Amino acid sequence: MTQENQQSQQPAGVQLVAPRPRRKTGLPTEGLAILVGQPKSGKTTFGASFEGAYVLECELGGGDRVAGRIHDIANVAEFRETLKAVMREPAIKTVVIDSLDVLSDWLEDEIARARGLDSITERKQGVDGFELWGEYRKRIEALVAYLKASRKLVILIAHCKEPKLDSGGNLVSPAGINMPGKAGAFIAAQADMIGYCFKKPLGSGTAYFVTFQGGPLGTWGSRVDELNDKTLQLPRENPYSAFEAVFKAEAPAKPASQETKPAKAGGKR
Repeated sequence: MTQENQQSQQPAGVQLVAPRPRRKTGLPTEGLAILVGQPKSGKTTFGASFEGAYVLECELGGGDRVAGRIHDIANVAEFRETLKAVMREPAIKTVVIDSLDVLSDWLEDEIARARGLDSITERKQGVDGFELWGEYRKRIEALVAYLKASRKLVILIAHCKEPKLDSGGNLVSPAGINMPGKAGAFIAAQADMIGYCFKKPLGSGTAYFVTFQGGPLGTWGSRVDELNDKTLQLPRENPYSAFEAVFKAEAPAKPASQETKPAKAGGKR
């Protein structure tokens, strides 16, 4: 097919775009990030250390030993009202939701109770189980859309779902976010950064890390080029400093100052 024929088949009124450079570079100040890991792997401490961070702590008492603005949340109604208030406050730059596991349970219970069920997995005559999970998916999608429209950096903290292997050791499903059905995969697809937090012995103590290095066993990675395939060691005091340092290291060199002018040739003798 000739180029002229291809052009003639374009719908009327469609203007095709020209190539463009990347629109975003540098330290992220908005978007959706996910921190995944096992309990006590440093996820909340790392998230709370971000600039202007406000933590919505859904696991009551879970942030008792974390410094920062930690707001204990008791139920899903309180979560919604607090989230709206946080999004209206311009001084809050980063919103941390800890954790997706609890929030997911709250949404499931809310949907079940509205149908007179004890749990979303309970079966009852006249109640369509597929409709219940469809409602759950809609609420997850609406929440993600709301968070991404906030123009803040939102960090979702989640426990890790281990990878599944078959009897031959072949990967069936990779490690990811511990949520039912395809909800975890949906949120992962919407995220700009997914970091896996872990710790390991180092000398006489314990070192904490976050990795954005992808692989066949996990969904970790980043659309932010400066972070992709990076593994950062997080200091216990201000772990955010390790995150920030990546972007300082990747920043282009500044041009030489134009204030220093070369000496003029010649002059008085």
